Amino acid sequence: MSNPPLWIWQHSNYPNFNYDKKEISTNLLAVSKEQGELEGTLKHLSLQEQENIFTENMLDEIIYNSSIEGEILQRSSVRASIRNQIQNLNDPSSDKHTDNIVSIQNDVNQNHQTLTKERLNHWHHEIMINSQYDPTQVTPGEFRNYDDMYVTSGEGVRRKIHYVAPPSNIIDDEINTFLNYCNTSHDNPMIKSAIAHIWFVQIHPYGDGNGRLTRNITNHILSKELGLDTRYFSISHAINNDLKKYGHILEDTNKLTKNPDLDLTTWIKWHTNTLLKAIKLSIDIIDKSIDKTKFYDKIRDIKISPNQSKAIDMLLTGREQMINNGIYRVLTGTSQVTASRQLNDLVKKGVLQALAEHKGRSAAYALNLGNRTKAHADELKEF
Repeated sequence: MSNPPLWIWQHSNYPNFNYDKKEISTNLLAVSKEQGELEGTLKHLSLQEQENIFTENMLDEIIYNSSIEGEILQRSSVRASIRNQIQNLNDPSSDKHTDNIVSIQNDVNQNHQTLTKERLNHWHHEIMINSQYDPTQVTPGEFRNYDDMYVTSGEGVRRKIHYVAPPSNIIDDEINTFLNYCNTSHDNPMIKSAIAHIWFVQIHPYGDGNGRLTRNITNHILSKELGLDTRYFSISHAINNDLKKYGHILEDTNKLTKNPDLDLTTWIKWHTNTLLKAIKLSIDIIDKSIDKTKFYDKIRDIKISPNQSKAIDMLLTGREQMINNGIYRVLTGTSQVTASRQLNDLVKKGVLQALAEHKGRSAAYALNLGNRTKAHADELKEF
């Protein structure tokens, strides 16, 4: 007696997925509106500021895409690889692994040629070849040739199987059908990227690296068909912020007991909402960059010490909403008396403002984002 089918790839109508267009439409409109706001916000930046934002977004995408799968990359090495390959600089602190990953990310974003098996295998090879992997399970740049492909968590008696992938003898056919969809479908690009994401995870063609590849495919589709690539936002950053839900919704969508009708509506809504969050994250970063520039323009004639600049930078990045003597000492390594004097100096110059609810020994300060008063302007005459 054969076992009953458990996974949607075993459904007789697979891969004829369906979804409720009406239920998704609100999400699509919200993403389109936010995309327009992002593009408008970028126009307020100088070319150098845009370049900085693009670098940080690509950096985030690469770091978080790997981090989701448990691989921790050195941020400094990834940044150096971006500087060398994208900005044509000569930073010696990169390594071959991050060089490969940045090269692939650039291909994902900029190369709008059709997706092929050869291209997927090249991406996989470059991502895996200089990393740590089990050679009995993974051959960089080649599909797996074994059937026991499980997604699990825990060990021993606590080991839980979340997903079982299709057998290896149908991978070629599955990938051909998948690539035909990616290259020819006229679905809305946001919907297409969501379907491609879940579909590639279902096929699970490689022994490792499938999650990283599927997010690259998502980014490729968005870049090619919407002009919205990882220079503008990081979908992996947004996924990482909701990682537990990501795992649950992938599992529920793939199970026939949870999804007997091949309905991807819930998944597409989650995916497009995550894209929306990613764009909002990027806008927030840009807004902070603009605020930082404007604030430094406002105080550029004021004499600021290096220690005081550290405090200002910390507040501008939003890591802290206020600063007090203790935080200042930790940040700058100064004594209590020096910290008090330097903070009071920033208040006198109108850079900081004392918070009314924090007085005496609990005194705390926030950035004075309003216009400087005449008294503060008069203070500048000393310099």
